[in-house]
This record gives sequence, C-alpha cells and structure tokens, in this order.
Amino acid sequence: MFQKRSLLPLFMLPVLALAACGGSQSTGSGSSAKFTGTINIASSTWTGYAPLYVATARNIWSKHGLKVNFTDVEDPVERLNALKANRLQGMASTVDAFARAQSQGVPAVEILPIDASVGGDGILAKNNIQSVQDLKGKTVAVNQGSVSEWFLGQVLKKNGMSLSDVNEANMTSGNAGAAFVAGRVDVAVTWEPWLSRAAKTTFGHVLVSSKQYPDLIMDSFAFRKDFIDKYPGTVSDFVKAYYEAYNYMQSNPDAANALVGTAVKEAPTDVQADLSTMTIFGQSDAKTIMGSQVTSGKMYANCKAAADFWHQLGKISSVVNCANVIDPTFVNQS
Repeated sequence: MFQKRSLLPLFMLPVLALAACGGSQSTGSGSSAKFTGTINIASSTWTGYAPLYVATARNIWSKHGLKVNFTDVEDPVERLNALKANRLQGMASTVDAFARAQSQGVPAVEILPIDASVGGDGILAKNNIQSVQDLKGKTVAVNQGSVSEWFLGQVLKKNGMSLSDVNEANMTSGNAGAAFVAGRVDVAVTWEPWLSRAAKTTFGHVLVSSKQYPDLIMDSFAFRKDFIDKYPGTVSDFVKAYYEAYNYMQSNPDAANALVGTAVKEAPTDVQADLSTMTIFGQSDAKTIMGSQVTSGKMYANCKAAADFWHQLGKISSVVNCANVIDPTFVNQS
C-alpha cells in the first residue's frame, strides 16, 4: 500500500508558477455569482483525495461550468502560503493543519470534509513497548508541526500523558517509518505503507493506529474566504462536481481505482487497499460532520482541539474561532 501525504508530485508544475487568479471575472450577482477564470487548487499526493483525482481525470469540473487547474504540491506550508498569496484559490489538507494556519491568518474556510484516517496512520514501536504508557521517556521519531505530531499528542493525552513525557526526534513521517523498519529508531509516528512493513518485522509492531482513534485525522477542502464571499455560485458548482465524482467512485469502483492509481502512481489493487484504511465521506455523512449554522459538527470539535493543541505548544499566539472558518452552507444545500 502506498498512501502518500508528502511523497510523490503528481504534476511537475510548481505552485509558484500558478496564475494568481485569472482576473476577477464573474457572471451574475449576489448568491449566484460565478467565477469564469481558472480555479487553481492543490493537494499533496494522498489516496484519500480520490474524488478530486476522479473529477479531474473525467473532467467532471467542466460539466459544471468550471475550469480547474489541480496541482499536487507536497509541502503543506507551500500550499498554505500559496493560498494566502492568492496563487491558489482552494486546497486540501488536514483539519489540524488548517486550524493552525487559520490561527495565523491564512484566509482558508473549509467547505467539505474529504476523508478520515481509520488505520492509515499510527505509532510504530519495538516489541518491548506494549502500551502507550510505555512510551514515557522514549525517543519518538515524529514530524514536528505536522499531522503526525498532532496524532501523537492526542493519543498521549487520551492516555493521561503529554508530549513532555516523550523525547521528540524531528523527522518527516516517511523517513520516520523507513528509519523504524531499518531498526534505527525505537518509536516512529508515520503512515502506510510503513505500518504494514513494520508489522512484518520481527522486532516491531503497530502500537496504535487511527483505527483505534478514528476522529483524530480528518482531511477537508477549503477555499479562500474572499473567493467564497465573491463567488458562492462557483463554490456550489464545485461541491456538486465533487460529489458527482464521489458517486462515480461508488458506482464504478474498479474504474475509479484505476483513475486514482494513475494519479498517485499505484496499482488499482493498492488504491483499494489504501482506501480500506480510511473513510471517504459522501454528502450525507458530510452534512453530519460539518453540522449547521445552529449545531456544530465533528469538524468544529476537531478544529477547536487542534487550535488549542498548537496554541499550548506555543506554535500559534492566538486561537482561531472555528465557527468563522467552517462553512456548512454548501454541503447542506441539497
């Protein structure tokens, strides 16, 4: 299995070369305002973004009157900087990453949940470490400031511990997994395929994974706030195209897996294996996760917990009001 949040570029066009916005073109007015230029969006290479890959491969965007330039940009900081600079109008990332960036002034507003990890991320440990409590005093290879550190921190918290109880060795999640499988570190926070590879070693195992903590790692899609405010009709069309791609995946899984496999450089069988470790949300589930203007959903709780987490670590000076950066309007329109 080859799930990748920060490994392989899908396209070679760097985000820095993207057009700023194609001009402020619009048709209509009020809630029906439409953007007629090219919408620049990006993500890292991640099987969980399957509906975006399918919508692009089948050109579903154009069926809804959209021109979308979808680029894989592996560095989340680069994506967020491009969004802040208006070189991107939309992007996919984890909710915890958005919460940190939103707290730092990045004008990202999440409009739909994409997926949740239910086994694709985890903590690897040598066989002598059999419980989360056994991590106390241990050195843990983890990508600081990333979703992996967020996952580690929340797992520790749920077991009566904190990051201060371990020694963090800063390492990208992929490198952490590789180092563990090579026997160079005792504990690593990483994702597939390293979880499966670690399980095949004689010296290590998966201590815990997102299967036991399914609500911690969630991906979402966000647009710039000014883009949503100016072109709500276009955002609505984008959401409709996205869920058309999702529905195609449900009706044509083999064909969809082949399309996603081409995008992420995997065999269709590997794509299917990847998808078994996550939940891709359809519109019905999305409505529950997003909540409404009256009742907040699971994404709000995830955002708030993440913002508080990064604030406590001293990574941000203030905490974003999650009600201002999660917009359930579009998934609730039908």
